[in-house]
Amino acid sequence: MYMDVLNKILLIVLFMSSLNVVRHGYYFIQAWFSSSDDNPQKYRINNSSLWILSMSLAYILTSIFNGVYL
Repeated sequence: MYMDVLNKILLIVLFMSSLNVVRHGYYFIQAWFSSSDDNPQKYRINNSSLWILSMSLAYILTSIFNGVYL
């Protein structure tokens, strides 16, 4: 029973990680397309968001190679 609950929590964390990566990808593409030679625009990210993004990517890659279950 506890393992089932823990596996569901891990699936929710995987879903939230995927949403976080998609969000940052969308903002990056938006900054890239709105940028021009006359008005260059950088995609800026603060330290806490960068840390969360890197942990999300690491969790997604780990889930791809090892699976989501315990």
